[in-house]
Amino acid sequence: MAVVLQEIVDSDFEYFIKITTTGTNSSTAIFDASAQSGAATDPRTTITGVAWSVSSQTDIEWDATSNVVALSLSGSGKVGFGDGVPSIPNNGGSGVTGDLALSNSSASVGTIWLRMKKVSGWDNIT
Repeated sequence: MAVVLQEIVDSDFEYFIKITTTGTNSSTAIFDASAQSGAATDPRTTITGVAWSVSSQTDIEWDATSNVVALSLSGSGKVGFGDGVPSIPNNGGSGVTGDLALSNSSASVGTIWLRMKKVSGWDNIT
């Protein structure tokens, strides 16, 4: 019943993280935009790639007053790594923070690789 985060890249334009889950998680924070390198006012990202292998449905959610599902993952797969799929913008709506959370209703064991592009609210983007 845990989520382990491993930051791979936190550069001027990109953030890449490996997420390992071993249980049931309800809106567990996986990305705090304001804590990343170069975060300034109201930092935002888009999801540019995801690869996953999970044992049950696992949602990646944009943090907001009511979280909004960005991705629903089940089984294994990948998108956004050279296949021409456009990035997924943050459509969190009211109370949006720029953060991401992970949620699943049944025990999910697996790994998720999540790549994001820093798009606004960062002082290191010129």
